[in-house]
Amino acid sequence: MQFKPITIIGLGGLWIATLAGAFYLGKDQLKNEGKLSGQPGTSNPEALTPGGASKGSKKAGTKDASGGGATNAEGIPLKQLLAQLKGSMRLGGMQNPNAMMKAMALLDKIRPEDFQEALNEAENMTDQQMKMLVHMTVLGKWAEQDGPAAMKYAEEHSKDKGMMNQMAKMSVAAAWAEKDPEAVWKWYNDQKAEDSGPMGGQMVLMSLFSSMAAKDPEMAFKRLAEIEGPGKQMALMGMFQSAMFDDAKRAVILKQVDAMADKSERDQAKMAMMSQWMMMAPDDAIAYVKTQPAGEQDMLRTQAGQMYMMTNPKKGADFILEGATDENKAQKYSTIIGSWAHQDPNAAGTWLNEQPQGPHLDEARNSFVFATSQTDPGSAMVWATTITEPTKREAATSFAYQAWKKKDQASADEALGKSGLTAEQVQRIQSQPTDAGTRSLTVPVPTVEVQTN
Repeated sequence: MQFKPITIIGLGGLWIATLAGAFYLGKDQLKNEGKLSGQPGTSNPEALTPGGASKGSKKAGTKDASGGGATNAEGIPLKQLLAQLKGSMRLGGMQNPNAMMKAMALLDKIRPEDFQEALNEAENMTDQQMKMLVHMTVLGKWAEQDGPAAMKYAEEHSKDKGMMNQMAKMSVAAAWAEKDPEAVWKWYNDQKAEDSGPMGGQMVLMSLFSSMAAKDPEMAFKRLAEIEGPGKQMALMGMFQSAMFDDAKRAVILKQVDAMADKSERDQAKMAMMSQWMMMAPDDAIAYVKTQPAGEQDMLRTQAGQMYMMTNPKKGADFILEGATDENKAQKYSTIIGSWAHQDPNAAGTWLNEQPQGPHLDEARNSFVFATSQTDPGSAMVWATTITEPTKREAATSFAYQAWKKKDQASADEALGKSGLTAEQVQRIQSQPTDAGTRSLTVPVPTVEVQTN
């Protein structure tokens, strides 16, 4: 399946949001309970750097009575606390919300004056998820006190470390922007040339705009207008993430989206929103799509439906087909099968056979052939023979044949001879170079066994 750039960006952002979202879920819940250190009124302004200490407190690295290293307010040595964290992470890591809450409760016990030792310990960790979580937590807590210093540390100590670098800076940007979003915006613009690409430094925009939109949606949209390229999609995703489960905030953001003057940007904003909303709250997202102008519903249905198909293929497919016309029905069927056949070819084939048959399904059948030729070229060739348009049928049959030929030429030749094509067509296909009409598939699929009508 060929994803559009916006879909690729959306999927990439959602993958990051899976990790970051779990982190902020724990962080926000602890904050709401008043447990996070480093909040206004709970920390001494002198403790602004890792290893610094407020008056009357024990300095970082001071041994406890048992010689176990720095201790927190509850008297637990830092090394022991991190050992408990390791046990919690074995329960499913950052993908397990319950494990994340336990991990966050442990990490919240790290005092500001112990930040440096905690970060030093993280540098030696071999578990990358645990290492990332400690970095995100400690740097986020530090950024609540001193954003510039925390960001400087993240830049210097996570440089050239790929996603670890981006997640560290995302955490700092989110916490820093809660107090001073304009300062983070200035920092981003000063350094954005150093990190380019949709998965590069622009990932920071997601956390920055999430905090900015929560604080001042109007200002967030003003800054959004200053962004060009893929970064705008990341910023939009951050804005919508901040309001995903808050009806009032979401209404404010949607009002700002509707007020965007440029139609293409307005459409992009809504599609970026649907990428997240449909995954998290499909019923609400579907209801929203149905309230939009008729001219915009088709675009939103396709975007939302494809995301919905990742969790419920049949309902997603039905949603995409709602309101389909004779002019766009063929393309919609092709979009559905192009997505579904990679996930579950058997279910996709069964569903396609249940649809009203006719030439309007040719593109969908062709999509099925492309999705299954590498793993089950025999079934793919059978599907190719059901295409009604002669030229497309020959092309699809050739595609399946070339894939099958690499594995079992005798069986491929036998099936080709029984495909219903003319002798001239068969000879033309057999005379093509082995790689003609084939391309590698990015998503492997299991063997399919389907029956055609």
